[in-house]
Amino acid sequence: MIYDVTIIGGGPAGLYAAFQAGLYGLKAQLLEASPTLGGKVVTYSERVIHDIGGQPSISGHQLIQNLQEQAQLYPLPIRTATLVMDVSYDATAAIYNVQTAEITYQTKALVLAIGGGMVRHKTWPLLAEQTYTNVSYVPQNPVAYREQSVLLVGPGYNLMALAPHLIATAKEVHWIVAKRPFATEAEEQDFLTTYPQIDYQVQPILSYQQANGQLTAVTLANQQTVAVDAVVASFGYRRSLDTHTDWQLTPDQLATPLVQPIGQQVGAKIGVSLIANAFQEGTVAMATIAQQLHPTAKAPMVTTHNQDFDRINAAYWTAE
Repeated sequence: MIYDVTIIGGGPAGLYAAFQAGLYGLKAQLLEASPTLGGKVVTYSERVIHDIGGQPSISGHQLIQNLQEQAQLYPLPIRTATLVMDVSYDATAAIYNVQTAEITYQTKALVLAIGGGMVRHKTWPLLAEQTYTNVSYVPQNPVAYREQSVLLVGPGYNLMALAPHLIATAKEVHWIVAKRPFATEAEEQDFLTTYPQIDYQVQPILSYQQANGQLTAVTLANQQTVAVDAVVASFGYRRSLDTHTDWQLTPDQLATPLVQPIGQQVGAKIGVSLIANAFQEGTVAMATIAQQLHPTAKAPMVTTHNQDFDRINAAYWTAE
C-alpha cells in the first residue's frame, strides 16, 4: 500500500493533522515512537491547559483523549511504539520510504510532527531500572490517591504543583528531595508555612523495601522509615531528535510542499510554543499536501455541513 501522507509524531500536532488528513480525503497513517500518544503533554497529563481555543480549562489527559477520538472519526491507522529509523526518497517513483523496525512504509508525502523529539522520563536511580506497580513517573489526578500514604520523590515542578492538592485526598503526603527544588529559601519557607501537613524533607533515600511487586517503604539518611502506598517520582525528562537528523533525506528533499514540518520545532524551524499554533499548522499542512496530490479536487465542506458527519450529527440532534 502507498499512503498519500504519513504523519510522524503522535502529539497534539500529529493527532490533529490526522483528523485533517481524513477531512481532505487523504489515505493517511500516523506513526508514534512511544507506546502512548500525547507527546510532551504526557509529562503533564493531569495539569490544566488554558490556551486552547474554545477549551479554556482542559487537562492534558482529556485533551489527548479528545484528539484521539477526533482523529479516529476517520479510519486511518494510528501505530504506537513505532520508531521511524530512516526515511529515504525514491525519485523515480516519487515515493518516500519510511523505515521502521518491522516494516518499510511507502508514502507520497510526510508531515513531521516530531516536536521536541521522543520524550522519556528519567527513572529513579535507586530502583536500578526495576518497576513496581505503585511507582509512577507521571502524576495522576489527586483523587486516585484517596486515603493512601503518598511518597513524592524528586525536585520536579509537577510534584510542587501536585503536593498541595493531595492534602484533601491522601492520608499522608511525604515529599523527599536530595536537594531543594525551590528557587530561594524564602520561597521554600512560604511553601512550608502554607502547607504544614506535607512531610517535606531534604535528605537522601538510602534504601527501599518491596513486596508483591510494590514498593512498600523507604529508609532515609536519618534512618527514618516511611511506609508508602503510592509513589510519584519526578526527575525530569529526556528528549531525543536523533532519528530525524540521521534520515537519508537531503535538504532539497525536505524543502518541498510534500514534506510539511509542524509543531514546536523541527530542525531550524522554530514555532510558537502553543498547542493552538500546532493545530493551525496541521490544517495548512494537509491543505497544501492535498493541493499537491489532487490539484483539481474541491476543498472539503466545513464540518457543520459535511456529509462525513451526518451519522454523528443525527445522534447528537436526537440525544435526550
